[in-house]
Amino acid sequence: MPKYLLFIILIVLNSCIGHDYVESVGEVPIDIKLTSNYSFFVAGHTYGNPITYQYGLHPPVVEKIPFINKYPEMDLGVLTGDVVPFTTVEYWDAALTDIDKFSKPIHIAAGNHDRGPVFEDLFEYYYSFWNEDDIFIILSPTNWNIEGEQKDFLIETIDNAFSSANNIFIFCHELIWWAPDNEFANVKINYAPQYPGKTNYWSEISPYLESIPKNVVIYAGDLGANNTVTPYMYYKYHNITLIANGVGGGQQDNIIVTEVDEDGGLDFKLLGINQVTPYEIENLKDYKLP
Repeated sequence: MPKYLLFIILIVLNSCIGHDYVESVGEVPIDIKLTSNYSFFVAGHTYGNPITYQYGLHPPVVEKIPFINKYPEMDLGVLTGDVVPFTTVEYWDAALTDIDKFSKPIHIAAGNHDRGPVFEDLFEYYYSFWNEDDIFIILSPTNWNIEGEQKDFLIETIDNAFSSANNIFIFCHELIWWAPDNEFANVKINYAPQYPGKTNYWSEISPYLESIPKNVVIYAGDLGANNTVTPYMYYKYHNITLIANGVGGGQQDNIIVTEVDEDGGLDFKLLGINQVTPYEIENLKDYKLP
């Protein structure tokens, strides 16, 4: 066969394969712009699938660390809980070996699988820090509730910061806004029997946050552990945005990159990580509750 004919055939085949791939997977090229002041990423349930877990982070997350490290203006990352399947020295050592591959600081909001003496030797359950003109608050709810000293810490931190902060970012593991009988009921969390029966989010936390004249974004990570649960969600009301995501299902594993512009404006990129090249699954702001 003449070489030029083989070359034409290969071009046609590649074009067809690419077309089918886009239609079946819904891939959208990532539009990485250099206009953001800084970026950070969030990943939930990073030990992955509860049946086929491993030592270290979920492999698709590890494979995308070079991509994350090179992402424009990436300043930090937050793992929103269930970083390890069991809170032992061995599992944490393996997870930390992978976490050390990130070139930027990584913060952890403890999940139910993480909490315990080993975690306490390594990390804090709740704390805050600034990045640029935004305040970041790491929390670890008690049985889904932000209460006691942690609630006092949250309120004191925001009271002291909101006048100078463009955005208030809050991170925890559980979807503290979720209930089996509210508007989020059809968002399938990783393990619904863990729901304690009620939380103080709508009665105590949300009213306080609504009184703050700033953007408040809450990120949670108790989704996506397998293909029977929801891989991500987004919901905005008043000045509050609720976001959750997670990995482990192997089909719609994802990270969420938040890009912050110089004026404090926010853009969210929902990036699928199960393909060789990360892709934007959909515009996260277009998400509709099921």
